[in-house]
Amino acid sequence: MPTAATTPELALRDAIRTLLRTDAGFVALAKKRIYDEVPVGSGNAIPKPADVTPPYAYFGPMRRTGYEIGCEESWTIQARLFVVSTAYDRDQGWLLADAMVRALNQLEQPDLPLAEPFSLRTPIVVGQAGDVIDPLQAKSVFFDLTTTISRPLPDQED
Repeated sequence: MPTAATTPELALRDAIRTLLRTDAGFVALAKKRIYDEVPVGSGNAIPKPADVTPPYAYFGPMRRTGYEIGCEESWTIQARLFVVSTAYDRDQGWLLADAMVRALNQLEQPDLPLAEPFSLRTPIVVGQAGDVIDPLQAKSVFFDLTTTISRPLPDQED
């Protein structure tokens, strides 16, 4: 994980990717294919390179709300993760999303270490989930997660 310049969103993204790439449930279904954004191949809806063959997962929108408490900055971070599947039915997408939810829901410090100087202040909570079925595209399932991340204010760091 990077320790240089980063943001709470990037620290969370990197920690989640690292965790999922070692999670047996995720790896069994998607190998280690989790991306920062939708992989692009030859301008098609479904990527062509072999290493981005569905099923895979990627990060969708991330957002934060910030506030300061005591001697640290804190942010509520929300992220939407997507799973993409080209299987005939919805099973593969939902099974992979479920594996991800089981791996991430209620994770807290120290089980999900973030790049310094960031740390989780509240457990990850997985909220809503849903699927997107468009006959002209690969199927996708999404879920939203929320957590609070903090870092010491500059004059409070060791």
